[in-house]
Amino acid sequence: MLIFTTFVFLGGLLSGASAQILPQNNNQNSDSTSITAPSSTPSLVKNPYGIRNTDPTNGAQVFINGTDYFDSTGKRLSVEGFSVSNSGNLTNCDVSIVTNSIFPYQNVNGTGPLGVKDFSKWNYKFNSDYANLHEGSNKITSKLACEGGTAKAYYSVNVTGTKFNGTFPTSSANLALANEGITGNSLPPSSNIAGNFQSNLSSSDINSSSEDLALPVTGIEIASPSNGETIDIDKPININGSSEYPTNYDCEVLVADGNTAGVIAPTSANHSNFKKTKPGGINGTSDFRSWSMVLEPGFNNLKNGSQSLTAKLQCYSPLSSVKFAKVNIVTNTSKPLELKAMDVSIDKTGQGTNQKIIIGVNDASTNDPLVGSAITGSINNNPFSGTSDSLGKYRVTIPSSVIDSGATINVSVSASADGYKIKKTSTTFEGSPAVTDETTPPTSDTDNRDVTNNEEDLADKIFDDVQKQLSEQGINIPLPFG
Repeated sequence: MLIFTTFVFLGGLLSGASAQILPQNNNQNSDSTSITAPSSTPSLVKNPYGIRNTDPTNGAQVFINGTDYFDSTGKRLSVEGFSVSNSGNLTNCDVSIVTNSIFPYQNVNGTGPLGVKDFSKWNYKFNSDYANLHEGSNKITSKLACEGGTAKAYYSVNVTGTKFNGTFPTSSANLALANEGITGNSLPPSSNIAGNFQSNLSSSDINSSSEDLALPVTGIEIASPSNGETIDIDKPININGSSEYPTNYDCEVLVADGNTAGVIAPTSANHSNFKKTKPGGINGTSDFRSWSMVLEPGFNNLKNGSQSLTAKLQCYSPLSSVKFAKVNIVTNTSKPLELKAMDVSIDKTGQGTNQKIIIGVNDASTNDPLVGSAITGSINNNPFSGTSDSLGKYRVTIPSSVIDSGATINVSVSASADGYKIKKTSTTFEGSPAVTDETTPPTSDTDNRDVTNNEEDLADKIFDDVQKQLSEQGINIPLPFG
């Protein structure tokens, strides 16, 4: 008798809903199409499925704080309801909701006794990805789809959205605030109650408060690295810390690195340097009471010298709250500093067969000679290489074949030194063949390559020539004089 009475009661509730179940016609192609149900209960016998929203009720007030919604008691808004079936089987059905006809439908959570697929009871909580309530009238529609979607039922309620101003009309927390001498109207939306607020409440006050209306006591700290610590930015940097906030709060922790502008920036990660950390709390993937982050080399904003790490605890609901923690660190790197610039000059000196190319290497800023610079190059495709001397100079003799040809002299040079960018340069000189004197004994190309290194050979030739002329005049004097 009790079961029969309960079923009749549920049937009466469903008969008053804004829409009930009807098998879908083949020509019905839209979920938003209005379905007219007969006013009598026997329709449930023919169409044994129905749905209803139980919270919020029609005409209820909803408080809006950005993309977060709360009921009049300060609880985070949860759309709840139940579904019925004559067969008692609701595990082969799906329930979803839509607000203000902003599609697609959002899947709800089944909370029936048979588990998450049992939609005899269900609920849905809004999130930042789907938050379509606004100030004024809002329509929330739930949909039950069974028998492979061939049978559907709808139910709608209208709620009134009100901008949240920091107080809830029936909030038990307002009583506690009054005890502290703080009026509800004086509490701004983003206010953070001091830490001693919680200690001044009796245990009965805390226990009587709803779990969804916890006290806004929040805080954050960076445990590692410590303030003033020296960090090698050529290696991964492990950052970890902890935060404090009520168990029912929706919070996350973000970290910004470096001293660049905009570190303390808007909430949106798209407009700041903040990056979300990895939660490590005991309550799973959304518990940031313990958190960590790894900064990989080359993928952070840290430079050599004094830098900062800033952690941000961002709580979104039931009340918004932002707290910061910051440490200053000293960063260094084993990589070389930015390479300096050098200047390379190319000059030609000498006459006849004793023509040389002189290459000079100097610091571009100070003009100091760069000693020991590695130099490679070519003169008309004749390669050469060496190092600069104490004056930053390197000399190379122009090959006699180049001089004799009279062709244009093309010189290309590449110079390198530790801490400097490689410098490449080239230039040209007009070529002219060497003019020989008939009275001058011919000399080999080898003798003309470097006079400085062949002075002894040249002296011997001069002595031999003088002695020959004296011998022809009958004078035999050994040279050089002993």
